Amino acid sequence: METFLLILGITLAVAVVALLSFFMIKITEEQKKQNNEILMLVKTFFVNEENKRKESFKIENVKITIPLRIQAYERLVLLLERINPESLLLRLQSPQMTAGLLHQELLITIRAEFEHNLSQQIYVSQSSWDAVKIAKDTLVRTINEAAERIAPVAPATALSETILSIMMTQQNNQIQNALNLLKRDAENYM
Repeated sequence: METFLLILGITLAVAVVALLSFFMIKITEEQKKQNNEILMLVKTFFVNEENKRKESFKIENVKITIPLRIQAYERLVLLLERINPESLLLRLQSPQMTAGLLHQELLITIRAEFEHNLSQQIYVSQSSWDAVKIAKDTLVRTINEAAERIAPVAPATALSETILSIMMTQQNNQIQNALNLLKRDAENYM
């Protein structure tokens, strides 16, 4: 009987240890699940906060960049209007000026106007900037072509008339094309 009680005691002890181990494992698995859920909640919270921060940054960025973009389009429109031959010739030509001097003044003024607005390319579309460059380059070629037809000592009015005459014969007014493109692109920001 003593052996039986000894076996019974050992069996009960093993059973208690087994039950305790079972419950400890079960509790540990539930804690792991609970910890994983908490970790997922914390991770989701931080991801949401990061997204909110990014969205807020984008909104602030848009508040700053849209006015800069619109201003860039305005400045490039002004550039094109200032280098338009009609206004450029009226501003630069004087009665005592020769064709050679007017030719130089035209090129210097166009270059200065363009260089003054170089930084605007950051804020406008590539197609708009390319159109502005094409308009400027076409105008410079037209002025140079007209200057080749006229003697440098001729009156400036002769060069002016030749420039305007060449401009009239061109089928595609690059300045007007660039102006139209700038206006269309600027509408996207208004």
